[in-house]
Amino acid sequence: MPRNDSEAVAYVGEAISRYGRDVKVVSGRHCYEDFIYNGTTRAVIDMSAMNRVGWDERRPAFVVEAGCENWSVYRALLNAFHRTLPAGSCYSVGAGGHITGGGYGLLSRLRGLVVDHLSAVDIVTWNASSNSAELHHVSASSASDDERDLFWALRGAGCGNFGVILRYYFDDLPEAPEFASIYTLSWDWASIDSAAFADLLAFYAEFVSDMPETEFSLLKLTHVSAGQLGMTVQAVSPEGATLLDHRADVERRYAEARTRFGAIVDHTPLRNPLGGHPGWTTAPVGNESVQHVTYLEALQTLNGSGPNQFGKYKSAYLNKAFPPDQVAAIHRWLRTTPHGVAESDMSQSLLQVDSYGGAVNRVASDATAVPQRDAIMKLQYQTYWLNASRPGEGRRAPYDVQADAHLGWINDFYREVYAEYGGTPDPARDPSGTVAGAYYNYPDSVLGTHAAGDVDHALWLYFLDNFRDNERNLVAVKRRWDPANVFHHAQSIPVV
Repeated sequence: MPRNDSEAVAYVGEAISRYGRDVKVVSGRHCYEDFIYNGTTRAVIDMSAMNRVGWDERRPAFVVEAGCENWSVYRALLNAFHRTLPAGSCYSVGAGGHITGGGYGLLSRLRGLVVDHLSAVDIVTWNASSNSAELHHVSASSASDDERDLFWALRGAGCGNFGVILRYYFDDLPEAPEFASIYTLSWDWASIDSAAFADLLAFYAEFVSDMPETEFSLLKLTHVSAGQLGMTVQAVSPEGATLLDHRADVERRYAEARTRFGAIVDHTPLRNPLGGHPGWTTAPVGNESVQHVTYLEALQTLNGSGPNQFGKYKSAYLNKAFPPDQVAAIHRWLRTTPHGVAESDMSQSLLQVDSYGGAVNRVASDATAVPQRDAIMKLQYQTYWLNASRPGEGRRAPYDVQADAHLGWINDFYREVYAEYGGTPDPARDPSGTVAGAYYNYPDSVLGTHAAGDVDHALWLYFLDNFRDNERNLVAVKRRWDPANVFHHAQSIPVV
């Protein structure tokens, strides 16, 4: 657990010299797969002691160290500088992995991805020629092409691929909004047939395409066993807006949304909190009215990482509205309970559809490692379950029946939604230009791994032409900076 740069270099050098590729790095411990904690790991570089946030006079720039968690970053930037990052909502996610994987959240339509603001990175790499760890400060203005290429790769694909990131620098950051408002619309599953469901998804695509960039929405398509499904919207105040003007505009938009969605299916009061990431709260939020708060209070309200339990996630980007075959598949699987579990055990399972676009899409697809710059929606398939198994025994009998049921449900659900493209949201097999791959910060081993021999498919879905086809590509950067493939996991960038 390094506390400063010199310790980081020393510890990385010692660990790799002793254990080679069996060394992993952690920041906030939110990886969706077992890329760090698995049977091959013999040493862990834990960055949580390097957790400074503030202004670095030497650079000069704002600085966020890799061991920070989202909540501490938000609070420090807001209270000391009235600045913010367009980052994620789950409070305990670590900056080390979140930022380098792209970093998006409820302000991204207004301010873009976090990597769009990134100006430099401090990283410890491994020099295979000298068998030593080295500290580098890399940016778009670095003296060498190699360092500029590494900085480009770290803006979206740094997650355990090139070295140990110590800190991020931002020459400037957006001003934090003064005010925020939150509202929720909810509907009973009993009132929604297949036609109403199709209309709901079609209108949601129109809704996210037309909404102002100050708004961000989360459509939570919950399993039928939850009884209801719903949508939460956060609206922040534009620069210079007064509290009265902001409230009046949000109330107007809320009334319009209630009317337009209500024409499809009648609204009903939300009886229980909507689950999924983000949005784990202890009470219904913005239910039947708009909740007007400060920006800090909005961060607190939609700031949940959820209880400790088992979970599985899958992701996709959509550039257009849902095609009819996808709508039908989604409707069917949200009404399907897999064999081996009671229907009530599926009540936390859902497909969450986030609004996307806006400022995110004003950046070129090859400007950072994140290529998805035309999407209007971002999807996260989620399922959760809980049992009394001991740590590490969740896939053993008798608990394996429950785990297999949930994993089978979400994997088959996903496979059928994208059956037309071979079972994944593969744009290479989609002449309509509807799908645009998946999100690297939501890793999904089912898409492909080194062990299975199909990791290229997964990495193509995450990075598209930035993976190996463009002149500047991630494989070439990996080959230059980590030819010994020391920084390695199930979906790491390959050397060849």
